Amino acid sequence: MTTITTDLAQTIVEKAQQKARELNVNVCIAITDSGAHLAMFYRMEQAFIGSIDVAIAKARTSVLFPLPSDEFGQLIRDEQLTGMELTNQHLVGFSGGIPIIRNGSVIGAIGISGASTEHDKLIAQYAVTDR
Repeated sequence: MTTITTDLAQTIVEKAQQKARELNVNVCIAITDSGAHLAMFYRMEQAFIGSIDVAIAKARTSVLFPLPSDEFGQLIRDEQLTGMELTNQHLVGFSGGIPIIRNGSVIGAIGISGASTEHDKLIAQYAVTDR
């Protein structure tokens, strides 16, 4: 598998919704394929409208630079890469984006936005865990 399937994307979205409900938060959930194209999107009721673009940007960031979006942000700060987040149609350097890895390959990414950065990250991590 070189990119995410619709079935896997749906499973990940469902897991993200489950974790968000467990945490009593409403979020936007974006799944990109390995080329950073939106593969699936879901906005929970009451999730912030502004979180739509943020969730997509978090997922794009994590697939274009295959690492969690908060680690990308830390890299920008550590290496003084001011302006890097403005490239690639805008990137995000805070928690909530995580690459989806299967069999050692990045096949896509998830972006979660709408809760605290801690909850966004927790939901994303739970959703992409292969179990």
